[in-house]
Amino acid sequence: MTTSDAIRSTVADVDLDAITANVEAIRARAKADVIAVVKADAYGHGAEAVAETCFEAGAVMVAVATIEEGLALREGGINGPILVLLGPTDSSEVGHAVALDLVLVTWDVARARAISEAATALRRDAHVHFKVDTGLTRLGAPVNEAATRYRAIASLPHLEIDGIFTHFATADDPDPSNDRVQLDRFREVLRSIPERPRLVHAAASAGVAAFGAVEGMNAVRTGLAIYGLHAAPHLAEALPLRPALTWRSRVHRLASVPAGTGVSYGHEYRLPRDGRIATVPVGYGDGLPRVAGKSGAVLVRGHRVPFAGRICMDLVTLDVTAIEGAREGDEVVLIGVRDHLELWDGERWQQYLAQHAPRFDAVATRFSRTVRFAKI
Repeated sequence: MTTSDAIRSTVADVDLDAITANVEAIRARAKADVIAVVKADAYGHGAEAVAETCFEAGAVMVAVATIEEGLALREGGINGPILVLLGPTDSSEVGHAVALDLVLVTWDVARARAISEAATALRRDAHVHFKVDTGLTRLGAPVNEAATRYRAIASLPHLEIDGIFTHFATADDPDPSNDRVQLDRFREVLRSIPERPRLVHAAASAGVAAFGAVEGMNAVRTGLAIYGLHAAPHLAEALPLRPALTWRSRVHRLASVPAGTGVSYGHEYRLPRDGRIATVPVGYGDGLPRVAGKSGAVLVRGHRVPFAGRICMDLVTLDVTAIEGAREGDEVVLIGVRDHLELWDGERWQQYLAQHAPRFDAVATRFSRTVRFAKI
């Protein structure tokens, strides 16, 4: 559903210029092509707008987790290369994916053969990226079988291996030794295959920040960094990023209440004095973690204000007694920067992005162009 105006006071503002700047920063740091990861609706930022922006910024490909996500991007008008990181998880998906020219990840001959057969039936070529498990122990061909599997897959009709990659397990750790071992294993596989495909990639966001340019790799596969998020605090200085999302709402009700009044479910918070409670229309139904009620805070009129009481599905409450001039309609910033104060805590970011329910309005802006897309 599309509208020119936000339909709720709780909105996410997505800065597409920040996305562009981050793609450029990643490419400069890695000295490699960028595969922009836009899975989970671009980490909550809006997959179609972010994918389009990443391609405009020079990304050679975008990546999603599932075929379903890839199909949604195609339906949304994204025509560039789309990598499906999980590959086909069901045989019924393969034909649809090949028909829409999705680039599928594979690591075993049986799955690759199904892709080849679908492509043959459709009289077209399918493209895949071959994944090697060098130590994450999640997906991919074991190192000692990778070269044999690669050669077998490369021989299948109507199938082209467009890329080969692995994924680091501990790139966000201050000690990079494990990832260097993984990289050595990956290079061993690369030496044993007949010729390298177009794209060779290993580093994600943490790896780009930790290692920069990596010899023999000509692409990187970044998610968090695209959105201005650092994978770990000690990596923040290595890669200059601009947070792309501001999450904000407004005070819906302001009530004067006496000392001792209980607030929200369980009355876990009671006013220590006569004061004022602001109610804001955002809650865990929008993805605000319930645990934030214990230690989280928002920005109101340039002041950091803790939550007062439990976070509800649709509402939160704030003790704004000390905020001079607070009134109904005041802006409340949950993620973002106002008056030189900021709420860019990485853990809160990642909790939000992983858990949010796509119910609030998202607003993507670029210079004078404004794209608003409501998610309900």
